Amino acid sequence: MRSDDTKCPPILKAVNHLVCQEDVWRHETEAYELEYSDGLQEEAGLRKALDEVNDLSWDSPELGPPYDSWAQEYHLSPLRANLLRGLNLSNSAQVLEIGAGCGAITRYLGDMGLRVDAVEGSSARAALARKRCTDLDQVSIINADFHQLNLPDHQYDLALFIGVLEYAQRFAPADLSAREAVVQMLSKAIRALSPGGQLIIAIENRLGAKYLSGWAEDHLGTSWSGIAGYPVTAGSQDGIRTFDRTEWESLFNELDVKYRFFFPLPDYKLPKAVISDSGVEAPGVNVIWGRHVSVNRTTVIPSSAPARFQQNALYRSGLLPSCADSFGIVLSVTEEPLGGMMAHDWIVFEEPAIGIPRGICVAQGASTATLFPDGPSADKGFTLPQGESLFQYWLRYAVAGRDRRSFSRLLFEHLSSTIGIGNLPSASALLVDDAGEILAEPFPWPDAKDTESSRDAQGWAESVLDQFFHFAQTDLESLPRMEVWAHRDGIKQEVLSQLKGAPERQSDFSGRVTFPAIYWACEAEDFSEERKCVVSCPIEGRQTLVFFLPEPADSNVLLRFDPSDHEPKGAGQVVIVESIHAYTGTNTSGIDLMPALTGCETGKTHQLGIVAQANGALLEIKGNDPWVVIELSSVGLPRDVVLERVEVSLKWSANNPMPEPV
Repeated sequence: MRSDDTKCPPILKAVNHLVCQEDVWRHETEAYELEYSDGLQEEAGLRKALDEVNDLSWDSPELGPPYDSWAQEYHLSPLRANLLRGLNLSNSAQVLEIGAGCGAITRYLGDMGLRVDAVEGSSARAALARKRCTDLDQVSIINADFHQLNLPDHQYDLALFIGVLEYAQRFAPADLSAREAVVQMLSKAIRALSPGGQLIIAIENRLGAKYLSGWAEDHLGTSWSGIAGYPVTAGSQDGIRTFDRTEWESLFNELDVKYRFFFPLPDYKLPKAVISDSGVEAPGVNVIWGRHVSVNRTTVIPSSAPARFQQNALYRSGLLPSCADSFGIVLSVTEEPLGGMMAHDWIVFEEPAIGIPRGICVAQGASTATLFPDGPSADKGFTLPQGESLFQYWLRYAVAGRDRRSFSRLLFEHLSSTIGIGNLPSASALLVDDAGEILAEPFPWPDAKDTESSRDAQGWAESVLDQFFHFAQTDLESLPRMEVWAHRDGIKQEVLSQLKGAPERQSDFSGRVTFPAIYWACEAEDFSEERKCVVSCPIEGRQTLVFFLPEPADSNVLLRFDPSDHEPKGAGQVVIVESIHAYTGTNTSGIDLMPALTGCETGKTHQLGIVAQANGALLEIKGNDPWVVIELSSVGLPRDVVLERVEVSLKWSANNPMPEPV
């Protein structure tokens, strides 16, 4: 169906032979089809999603999560618009968008009341963009080849290349290099800008932090391709190329344009935060990039590298402007328009679709934060606590720490300190100061709601640990030195066991606590404090103790179990050991050490009486240094077994007389 009777024809119609067919503008005689698609199935799914909703606006709750695929999320998510929401577009009445895709950004521009000429080479995508903008008369979708279009001089206040210029060479006229193709496209668009007009680019960084960690290139699915400079090989890179900051600056100097960078996090595709070039040292910025870390946008499993840790190190060294995973760039022929383009040093956006109605921001040069978008109390700025995000600190400590035991102790101390304050905030809000101490004041993330003090502290601590290992586990597992103890469940249970037994929180017990320990040593060595694992244990009721060995122990070592580290009050204390097992990293059933405990030789115990019983072993503690030595060789362990932990289930029975041996 052809119809030129539209309320607001595109500006491009004045200099091109365009006709409107099924609400999409095309060249009158020359059909064009860009060979780029998410696939017929994905496009059908997008068409169905748009057909089934009543609200097509950029932030429509009907088009919010969850999504069935990456393509649906990318083309429908309201997060797409965050790329532009921190920019001042008030002087951009007429917009040229190159590579409109399925219309996510186009819709946002239209909802802002701007007149938009959106050019898209794929006819299927152009139809989807039209469907997304069906009720916006001032938005025109043009299905055409950008290189074949004539652009009117000095007509557009704003031009956009969002996720486009990496494909410049692929769709450019023959014999152009990637750089030449980009220069040609930008030059053409710049000539179409009105006086004071601006041009926005969004693209991945060739030297982004995730690529420097060996993660797959977003477009090619191969590691190191961009880092290597996209060398021309027999398998060619199909005309896809990104650029680093130095390359962009050289290119802009060639074009003789002024520019400013900004940094969408985690990337330009689905930004949850943005940092402007003026905000790389603003208050709280380290917490922003410390939370919004790299995201893998490919189906390729990331390479084994401590990517989170490396990104943290790069950004802490001031390299965010060079190593951010994505660049946002604003260009103008003169300097003046750029000055008012970025009003904020950084913004953390709201996410209404998941219950976060407002974001926060720091205005350019400000020392306090306010709500974003401006809320009722926006004039009442709030001071941001200064510290490092807890998870980033834990990760740095784990990588640089001496052993698993010290790391476990750090987790315990931080969680214990927070519980002691009586307020249990979201894990993402916890900060650590320069001395490594937890700050009492959490970071005011929009989604960091304080929990009620009545919340179960043990459950809160378990949730924090789960979130940390989700955040950091791939980093820990990539380091050979740490692979023995990088398993999340082991450390989590160790810390939770310590928290459960912490004396200051034993309101359910008698208040009497002891500290059982496991020592280990080779036969020719003495037991020492360096090879010791201690847990706290209330002297009451049934308890389960988990001892994680800071370094692996093989079948030739001797274990020493100390059920108590001080002399209990009153008569001889009796404890029933119901089970005692050793575990390897992958073993779930455990190796029964009860025969070795009850069958130990004379001279292998100290201040401890042991009687074998049907339900385990009864131990009478006779002094302040009770212990028993367990010979692992006596239970017939294979020579190649490596033990990681020992678990003991016991029940305290105060003042019970010790039975006579049978």
